[in-house]
Amino acid sequence: MKAVAKKVRILIADDHPAIRKSVRSLLEDHPLFEVCGEAIDGKNAIKQAEELKPDVVVLNVKMPGLNGFEAAREIRKSIPETAIVMLSANADHHLAEAARQIGVRAYVAKTKAGMALIEAIKRAVSGGDFLLVE
Repeated sequence: MKAVAKKVRILIADDHPAIRKSVRSLLEDHPLFEVCGEAIDGKNAIKQAEELKPDVVVLNVKMPGLNGFEAAREIRKSIPETAIVMLSANADHHLAEAARQIGVRAYVAKTKAGMALIEAIKRAVSGGDFLLVE
């Protein structure tokens, strides 16, 4: 009998409903991924991450209230085993380096969020090196 791989549980945090819907659709089409929740801002992302304990949080960089960097710091403190992948409208090397410094596993430009996001999540959960996708 073949062992069934455990699905990677993912929380999506973005303040734009269309982006959340698009990312959810992309990830749910992948057989190894399961979207376990959605958050509308950084504060809500922290709360849901603490409740759901996902394997990965996909965080938008710019959100109202707490931005993605602030949320990432808090999630890393309270749930260090959860991998964080940041999505950004800006493929900025300074922002990507700042993300890497706080323990984010990948930084992906929204314009490349298709297969690159899937690869970033796979790498993040496997403990691979930091990935920047411009």
